[in-house]
Amino acid sequence: MVVSYQHTTESTNEDAKSTSSTLVNGGDIHSRNDIDLPETVPEIEDTPSSLSRHGFDEENFEEDILRFLYFSEKRHDTNAKPTVSVKNSFKEWRLKERIKTVSGTDPPDVVKTNPCAKLECWIDPFLLIPQKSLEAIGKNLNNQYETINGRTRFKLSLDPSVEDTKKACCQMRRTAKEDRILFHYNGHGVPKPTMSGEIWVFNRNYTQYIPVSLFDLQTWLGSPVIYVWDCSAAGNIITAFNRFAEQRDMEVLKTNAHSPTASWKDSIQLAACGPSETLPMNPDLPADVFTACLTTPIEMSLRWVVMRNPLLTSNITMDMVLQLPGRATERRTPLGELNWIFTAVTDTIAWCVLQDDPELFKRLFRQDLTVASMFRNYLLAERIMRSYQCTPMSTPKLPETHDHPMWQAWDLAVDMCLFQLPALKEAEAGGPAYEYQSSTFFSEQLTAFEVWLSEGAVNPKIPEQLPIVLQVLLSQVHRLRALLLLSRFLDLGPWAVNAALSVGIFPYVLKLLQSPAAELKPVLVFIWARILAVDRSCQNDLLKDHGYAYFINILTPNNAMLSIPHVSEHRAMSAFILSVFCTNFKMGQQACLRGNVIGACLAHVKDPDPLLRQWICLCLAQVWMNNSEAKSAAIAENGHEKLTSLLCDSVPEVRASAVYALGTFLSDPNKTEQIVNIEHNIAISALTVMSDGSPIVRREFVIALSHIVHQAGSTKFLSAAGQTIDEDQSQRSIFGEERSKVVRGRQPEWRAALDSHFGSSSYDSVYAVIWKALLNLSVDPHPDVSKAAATVVDHINSILLNTPMIGEYASNLARESTQLASQENTSYGLDKSQSFQKYDENGAIRTSPNGTAVSRRPVKLTRSVSFASTLRTIYNFGNTSAGAVNDTSNTTVGPSQENNRNASSSASKQIPNSKSSVSALLSVDDNILPLTSTFYDWSCEYFTEPQMRAAEADEPGSVVYTQRKWRRNRNEKVLKECNATKDLAGSSRWDEQINSIYNDTEATSLLFHQFESHLVAADAYNCLVVWDWKAGIPLSVIENNNPRHSRITDIKFINEEDEALLMTGSDDGVVRIYKNYDGSDQEKAVLVSSWRALKDMEKSNSRQSGLVTDWYQTRGLLYTGGDARIIKVWDVHHEMPILDIPTQSFACVTSITGDQAGGNVIIAGFGDGSIGVYDRRLSPDEARVRRWEEHKAWVTGVHLQREGNRELVSGGFEGDIKLWDIRLNQSIRTIEAHTHNEMTALTVHDHSQVVASAGDDQVIKIWNMEGNRLSTIRPTSGFLGQKSTSTRSLAFHPNLMVMAASDNDGYITLYEARSS
Repeated sequence: MVVSYQHTTESTNEDAKSTSSTLVNGGDIHSRNDIDLPETVPEIEDTPSSLSRHGFDEENFEEDILRFLYFSEKRHDTNAKPTVSVKNSFKEWRLKERIKTVSGTDPPDVVKTNPCAKLECWIDPFLLIPQKSLEAIGKNLNNQYETINGRTRFKLSLDPSVEDTKKACCQMRRTAKEDRILFHYNGHGVPKPTMSGEIWVFNRNYTQYIPVSLFDLQTWLGSPVIYVWDCSAAGNIITAFNRFAEQRDMEVLKTNAHSPTASWKDSIQLAACGPSETLPMNPDLPADVFTACLTTPIEMSLRWVVMRNPLLTSNITMDMVLQLPGRATERRTPLGELNWIFTAVTDTIAWCVLQDDPELFKRLFRQDLTVASMFRNYLLAERIMRSYQCTPMSTPKLPETHDHPMWQAWDLAVDMCLFQLPALKEAEAGGPAYEYQSSTFFSEQLTAFEVWLSEGAVNPKIPEQLPIVLQVLLSQVHRLRALLLLSRFLDLGPWAVNAALSVGIFPYVLKLLQSPAAELKPVLVFIWARILAVDRSCQNDLLKDHGYAYFINILTPNNAMLSIPHVSEHRAMSAFILSVFCTNFKMGQQACLRGNVIGACLAHVKDPDPLLRQWICLCLAQVWMNNSEAKSAAIAENGHEKLTSLLCDSVPEVRASAVYALGTFLSDPNKTEQIVNIEHNIAISALTVMSDGSPIVRREFVIALSHIVHQAGSTKFLSAAGQTIDEDQSQRSIFGEERSKVVRGRQPEWRAALDSHFGSSSYDSVYAVIWKALLNLSVDPHPDVSKAAATVVDHINSILLNTPMIGEYASNLARESTQLASQENTSYGLDKSQSFQKYDENGAIRTSPNGTAVSRRPVKLTRSVSFASTLRTIYNFGNTSAGAVNDTSNTTVGPSQENNRNASSSASKQIPNSKSSVSALLSVDDNILPLTSTFYDWSCEYFTEPQMRAAEADEPGSVVYTQRKWRRNRNEKVLKECNATKDLAGSSRWDEQINSIYNDTEATSLLFHQFESHLVAADAYNCLVVWDWKAGIPLSVIENNNPRHSRITDIKFINEEDEALLMTGSDDGVVRIYKNYDGSDQEKAVLVSSWRALKDMEKSNSRQSGLVTDWYQTRGLLYTGGDARIIKVWDVHHEMPILDIPTQSFACVTSITGDQAGGNVIIAGFGDGSIGVYDRRLSPDEARVRRWEEHKAWVTGVHLQREGNRELVSGGFEGDIKLWDIRLNQSIRTIEAHTHNEMTALTVHDHSQVVASAGDDQVIKIWNMEGNRLSTIRPTSGFLGQKSTSTRSLAFHPNLMVMAASDNDGYITLYEARSS
């Protein structure tokens, strides 16, 4: 049998997604393969050959296709940061110190009662002379205790006097030292213990009973001790003993003496009965029935069963019970099997009743072998003696166990054994041969455990069969099945791992590492991975007996492992285990070096399993972290170069792991010149990571660079920072020509000071390149990345500003830059751009109809790649009102807060006037570098998560499943409503106003959600307002945190069929993804991911389009274009670009749309009026298959319908609307929508044959695809609608017959179609 595990897998087909992705609709994940390039791409015909527009195959547009939920991986939910609950889930399970019981004192006495119980240690004292009888009983008791623990040495004190008792006790404590003493008191021939705390012994002549105080006995024996009190009224002893123990402990505290190694109250006691009870006198029982239960539980239990079942006595005698074949240590014999079952049953009972007190369970049933055996046997004593009106007592006190259900399983096992006893005895006597039939107890318990795992494992309640699984591991017959079930249990989570460790599973799985059995390897690897994910303290255990070699053999490529199914998964788990083995453990690193773990890991760099690729990187990182020898071994095998190749891996976690490993490679302070050169090569090679789509990869890159900054020292980077000032000054002057002359005049002074301080350096040195990379990363769109990089940059800047001469020049530079920023911000309340100038002729500050000021962006001094701007940011650290640091973590503000912002505050008031005031704001922390990564700890959490069962979203009845099912039904209802009305929309009027919303600010982009009643409005102030358009109430306001002079240019929804995410695109090329965008559950919107989707945005004096996008849900593709010469295609599942398509145009891309069925055809509109059709299956240089130039000006919008007839519609700035067929060289229809007026907005309905346009003639016109005008709307505002307004944006609802229009006065008006 093989354990199967579920994790992310990768396929060469880019259509294949990981198994951890969530499916909204069912189906075979590998059934669609149409994204692969065809062997021959057919030419686009000039003549239509299909009734469907563009020749698309109708079946490709079926709605019943796979829908993945993107940005729903764990890395997006946690930002690759360890979960606190997982980190704190470990519970101490190890024994602080194993204690052994080494010696004991046993004073049995002859019982002279008649007629009653008379057997002592299974010996009839009346069959021998008194002295011989006493010796035989003592010897037998000694043998019974040695059966429990053969290493324990016993000293017999037969009927001792007070002096003999004292001497024996003191001698035992000297011999035992700190170990535990066992004191067994048999008081059958002396008076009962007194309530005042005295037991009885004889005088030397056996003529008197002499009392011995328990207080004195405590003094003689010391601590720790386990006491066995086998006498009537034994409860008096426990009561008095605890009273004396408490007095002693109080005295110790009063004298302020050092606490003893063990408190007197911690002594362990087992008493046969309560204070007022008498031992049973049934002649069928032994006189020392309590001792018999504690030392010979199997014989006592069998005898008791026979006594209670008269039907068994017909062919089974008491003598036969005591002659049960076999030995207790041989589990295949009847006696050995019963002993094995008894251990499992009593261990299970103890585990069940002490689950709420795991420390007591460890102390009594795990810490000392003798104590554990006696307490297991004590459970039997409680069961038997309670049936004779005696209540055994113990210290510590245990819950009642005499009626536990597991005793029934024990009774069944005993009955099955006794049933075969006559036949076994007859075979021994020479009769017919008989083979003993083993008990089915363990297989039945494993079945019960399996049923629990299948049906009852929803709640974290520990099953009672867990201790039995531990016992089953001793059996080779059931071992594999037990391990498989144990692995399924551990898969439930950290709580299950803690439970298994507490019950004592660790020594068993550690010993099994010495087993050569191949069938155990998969399950053992899985079990060890789950254990180490929760508890990493097992390094010394793996080092001992070379247990780590077990996992090295699995990781090493060899043919023997090929027989194991899913071998890559098990190798990934082995790499994880070895990485934990090496973490902060020098001896583990050396052991792995000797085992050639580095070579074994590097052999799997190109393995198809991403989990293995990820963990070989992390394993290598832990092996060579702060280990020069390991680093040299890796260099010898070109390990750093092989890991560099993984920086382009398709899986973000693998890329992040590779960066993490290379970062630890850079962290060793002991470097040779060769290693320094190699590190520089690594840093330069890794610069490609800066444009990675995954923030966790970029953050790890910043941390890796911080190691270089830390190891190279501030000197190198201070020089690089100084050189950046030169570059700033050469590119632009700060305050005009006169100011520039002053600045340039100072340069020779500070440059000489810089060279004298740090020495000259090559301008294009490695450190200068790294410094510029850090400056770029300090303005990364994701807050985790920018804050990490800003920490490094600010550290160097702080040192620079505190350096004589250099710091003064830099301070002046920063102050001048701050004054300029202040002037810029006070001049304009709004970030203006050329694309808005046509609509903002009256200035940026507007007023709403009621005369209140329209909200404006606050003054911000944001970071930039410019060194002077970075210094300016540093200056404002000390003043909380300056708003200097651009905290890119997302914030959600209410409309009233946004409305009350004041843009007129002057930043110049917060500028320090001298370098001394700057120094007061700055503090250089030498310990801030290098930055620390939490990626390894986060990655380890993978092995604490369930892998063997379906995700909660796929479990029928779960909350997530139910919610998803409800959404699907809701979606179907909306689509059904759409189908009922879409055919009428092309002939209906669209001028019925259903709602009007005041948005405070002018909305430049509108977006409807397909199924929720959400309308998102983005304004020019970088804020998004989410409205419930049916109720007309705002749900949330999201600040997009754009840098200054940047704006939102596009918005899209992702995963609309389930829990949607909101995507924004800005004209700086940045894409941001938000979850909980609607503020549901009173929570703020959360930034899931952000990255720079389009670099090298070309800014010009002409109108700019910013960043425009089209989202293809089925394949997870994001098409991006804008002020660049390429259309970049992103695979958002892998968070990386997969294709750059040259636009072959000098104009910017103004709009992008695409074929939503195959995702292969892309249509782009351009600023010069042209439209390009691209097929991404072709090579990039040949991708453009059609170019239309019928529009003579800016293409306002181009859209390919998702449904209906799949019409392709475009609108030009000159007011014309055109319909196209991509197979034709010219348009198929032209609508002159706004003659002699410029078209400002265009929108197309995805299901109906309707298109709407708006122009600067202050008119909205709705047309059908035949060119017929359906409605003309003139938006108005003010009292009685006296003032006409201009429309800035239009949007149709994707399904419903609803349209929204935003006006330049801040109002959003909603219209719906109505029948003519």
